[in-house]
Amino acid sequence: MAFAVMVIGMAAMGTLVTWRIEKSVTTVKATSAVFSVNNFIAPHVQELASSEQLSPRSIQSLKSAIDQSGLRTEVVFLSIWRQDGLVAYSDNSHLIGQRFSRSSGPPQTWSGAVQVQFESASNPIIKVFAPVRDPATGSVIAVVELHERVSALDSELVASKWQIWLATALITLNMMGCLFVVVAHSGRIIDRQRLALIERVSQLSELLRQNSLLKGRIERAARKATEDNERLLRRMGYDLHDGVAQLISLALLRLDKIKSSPQESDNLHRIHKALSDALGDIRHICKGLLLPEVRSMTLEEALLFMIRSHERRTGTTIECMVSELPKEAPEFAKIALCRFIQESLNNAYKHAGGQGQRIDIAWDGIHITVEVSDQGPGIRDADTDTREPGLGLAGLRDRIESIGGDVMITSAPDAGTCVRASLPLKMEMCDAA
Repeated sequence: MAFAVMVIGMAAMGTLVTWRIEKSVTTVKATSAVFSVNNFIAPHVQELASSEQLSPRSIQSLKSAIDQSGLRTEVVFLSIWRQDGLVAYSDNSHLIGQRFSRSSGPPQTWSGAVQVQFESASNPIIKVFAPVRDPATGSVIAVVELHERVSALDSELVASKWQIWLATALITLNMMGCLFVVVAHSGRIIDRQRLALIERVSQLSELLRQNSLLKGRIERAARKATEDNERLLRRMGYDLHDGVAQLISLALLRLDKIKSSPQESDNLHRIHKALSDALGDIRHICKGLLLPEVRSMTLEEALLFMIRSHERRTGTTIECMVSELPKEAPEFAKIALCRFIQESLNNAYKHAGGQGQRIDIAWDGIHITVEVSDQGPGIRDADTDTREPGLGLAGLRDRIESIGGDVMITSAPDAGTCVRASLPLKMEMCDAA
């Protein structure tokens, strides 16, 4: 496209320059003709202002002036016309006195303008039509028609045209060559940048793939850690329940059989009270650590079991809205959501007294969302991690986020608290379970 534009520009520029040269040459010839007419011809034809023809004397003086001026060396034909078409003088004596239907020369000549016509034939000539004015009135009284040989000039014009076209072509070719070099260099730069960009994109794609693999490994490790942690908590709960709790129970039974004096009964009562409190604390810890076996339950059954267990334990009522959930879910997801419901309901009972407890559970095919809310007085930052034995909301947040979910807690004074957990649970995960 750029080359085509440059070629068109070259042609236009060459045409314009040659036209300007021809125009300049014709202007010079017109100026020369006016000079010759005014100095050698006009003084001898002034009688045409009052007469139709030149007198023999005027014709003779005109011929003498033409011969002396040297016009014969360049002018091959000369005629003097009146506006009515009468030939007042001509090199061809047979034309003198003849009248033609139309006067020679362009109409502009009779308005006082010099006209030049270039005819390029086998013998190229320049026709010059110059007006002759009456010095007294300034009006045009005749038109002189000159035919001048321009063979040498025509050769020079042709040579000039070829030189101009050649120079224009060389300049254009040079510009096209420079443009080609620039375009080629730019193309190589673009190719290098494109290859670098492709390589960079490939590197980023590889990094993205590696990050995806690492993310998958981290999530799998977090899930395994969740399951291992749950087994550890369950084992600790069983160990406390079957070990320490049984020993304390045995100690309490032995204390009941000891007969003591009135002086020692007060100490025994205090020991019995301390052991009873310790046993209560251990049993409370075991309740928090031991999670019912959810492996055999569906996701909906496991979540509803945690809700009903809390209702039985606290004697409160929970408004529950559960949408259609997948039948199967990975064990780590069940455990994480059950722990979330357990801890959130414990906090709602502790800080809000169980007022306005509500749970909304929804699944959109990608994420499962559990929202626990109450109508209590709201909680402070320090209350988000309960002092009671258990995981706490901070621990639950870490647990949920480590497997790709997120936890959001919103609370305002006298506006209750809302704890919301969202966990990815795609169909392929459900099928894999």
